[in-house]
Amino acid sequence: MCAIVTIPLLHLYRCFLSMPAAGGAVATEKEVSSLRVLGVHVRDFLSISEYKVAHILGKHFKAGEWGSFRCGSVITCVMNGRSLYAKVNRFITVEDDNCEGYACVTWFGVPEYPFENPLVVKCSEQEPGDLVDEVGSVIRITQIDPSQVMVERSVDHTHCFMMRDSGFDTILK
Repeated sequence: MCAIVTIPLLHLYRCFLSMPAAGGAVATEKEVSSLRVLGVHVRDFLSISEYKVAHILGKHFKAGEWGSFRCGSVITCVMNGRSLYAKVNRFITVEDDNCEGYACVTWFGVPEYPFENPLVVKCSEQEPGDLVDEVGSVIRITQIDPSQVMVERSVDHTHCFMMRDSGFDTILK
């Protein structure tokens, strides 16, 4: 006799944060400013909670892993009509806000496509200031593409080659 067990798959179709960070969050002025640009009412620095993990439509991302062998903290998203890449420093929520959560990010440089196709992307490791001015340093987790990103750093650590495991890049021409 065989029993059929059904497992709810609702978590595959949602975006949510898990694993609260110990000790609470200490938001920076840059992060609070970026949240306010997004229209989020931030009462004070204590109304922000930090999390280690985001689940984006069934994919698992972990903040703060940049520089380690396995890195789940590099994300991609489409901002102002083009794909951009960033490393997630941490995930946060704001008290009394109905958004699923936010990612505090450091942007890589604007993507270049050295092989004339959008499969492999080359990005500078230097965060361009004009990009931060354009899109901010905090994004909603619902803006993150549900695609893991493999990263190969250059020997001199000036740029990275990136390749996503699904989807495709949006190129602004």
